[in-house]
Amino acid sequence: MDERKALEQVREALVSALDSRRELVAYSRLEAIEMDRYARDVERGALEELAKLLPNASGGEQLYQVKTKLTWMEQQLAELDGRKDIQERSRALERDEITWRTFEDISWLLGVV
Repeated sequence: MDERKALEQVREALVSALDSRRELVAYSRLEAIEMDRYARDVERGALEELAKLLPNASGGEQLYQVKTKLTWMEQQLAELDGRKDIQERSRALERDEITWRTFEDISWLLGVV
């Protein structure tokens, strides 16, 4: 797969996820915490899809940076999972923060936001 096509697929996945996340606002009956949980689920799904798209992609600066962000996220999540000094609720909040930050960083990096 060439870099241009891979970048297109990555952008399409991000745009789709952003649209899904925006649609959550239409469910005004959802509590804020529920909306946030659904938004993180959408972001997690999109990041998993990106990870699947990238192993077959050739180099290129933007794709390399996306791979780097995903690697950072995986490292942070692994470190968090290994911590014994944190309550499960705090762990979940931190996991959500890492996911959100990675999603936003990659969206910004690719000019999708």
